[in-house]
Amino acid sequence: MKTSFIEFNVANFKIFKEKISFSMITRKSNHTFENNGEYLLRTSLIYGPNASGKSTLFEALHIMKNLILKSTDLNDDDKLPHLPFLFSDKTENQPSFMEIVFSSDNRFFRYNFSILKDKVIEENLYEVLSNGDNTPYLVRKGQEIELFGEFEGGEDLKSKTKEKYLFLSVAEKWNNSLAVLVVQSIRNINVIKGVSDNSDIVIKFLKDGRVKKDRVINLLKKADFFINDFNIKEEDVSGRLKTVFETLEIKKEKIDRLFSVHEKFNESKDSLGEVEINFSDESFGTKSFFSILGPIIDTLDNGRVLFIDEFDSSLHPLLTKFIIDLFEKSNPNNAQLIVTTHDTSLLSYKDDFDKDQFWFTEKDKYGAGNLFCLDEFDIRNDTEYSKKYLEGRFGALPNIDFLDDYE
Repeated sequence: MKTSFIEFNVANFKIFKEKISFSMITRKSNHTFENNGEYLLRTSLIYGPNASGKSTLFEALHIMKNLILKSTDLNDDDKLPHLPFLFSDKTENQPSFMEIVFSSDNRFFRYNFSILKDKVIEENLYEVLSNGDNTPYLVRKGQEIELFGEFEGGEDLKSKTKEKYLFLSVAEKWNNSLAVLVVQSIRNINVIKGVSDNSDIVIKFLKDGRVKKDRVINLLKKADFFINDFNIKEEDVSGRLKTVFETLEIKKEKIDRLFSVHEKFNESKDSLGEVEINFSDESFGTKSFFSILGPIIDTLDNGRVLFIDEFDSSLHPLLTKFIIDLFEKSNPNNAQLIVTTHDTSLLSYKDDFDKDQFWFTEKDKYGAGNLFCLDEFDIRNDTEYSKKYLEGRFGALPNIDFLDDYE
């Protein structure tokens, strides 16, 4: 199943008071692929000062996905993730709204919901047709649920949908074919943090056979990491780790230890063969890049969508460009990568990007966040984006009071 991300909207969630919209739809260019008559970007980058909403945008998408996958697991005492904008007396008791537009193979869907802590207020699923019309499948207001098309006849599903449950989650749990299609598509949209440990995904690739293992090693070599191979050794759980597992009630007697293999040289620079070291002794940057390779390879291979928050954490600017180029230039399945970053060097590659690939967040004096695209600015094509950004031409910069001395 091929999933493509089209648009995400969120309102009254943390820093976002009013509805903000992030979209990958654009005009045809070298950076797009065609999907059912629309042109979608392969990559987008989001800039902005700390606490301006970059991570919040990704958090909202992550929360939406988790609720779709797990709302039927909620107990009576559990609360829904209602996290409203708190700096206004008009919003703290109002619902949070989230909406995603995506394609599953050649079908476009628009799905949204509004929630309070104790109940779902609204929930809607439409198919977006090529002429722009929306065909409804689900229209819900509280516990009044109307079903159409492929959801018709689902009276038993309506009766299973509690106030805190999303109908979509219930329908997927009971194997409605449309719900299974929609939920599986949303599963293919992943959100991670750049500093998170996703190494288990890469280790799985290393264990899956020589072809996948060589792919990981070749990418590391292209990125200038001098690692020739990896060895995985199964060891007994013992010592401090065993105590930790017992405390956490984890029943695991064996673990995989990862070792990286390097070439060893004498004083004359002659090769002495290879030496292996515990991968935990590699540099933090090496481990960060290795960890992020798993989600990247998985996304590229399967035509999925990957959001990476704090993309440039512990990575050299040339490495961040290397990763983006994988999606721009070595991406036959039209996978998509969306990242938050502070790496302004990427803004300098104006010949390698279009304006509509750059987005910015900023916060106003009332604490509300906003999101906007560089394409909204009337600037010349030969403009040095990074220079103008740091000069404040586009906003989205921290308002720092630089001092000559500290008192």
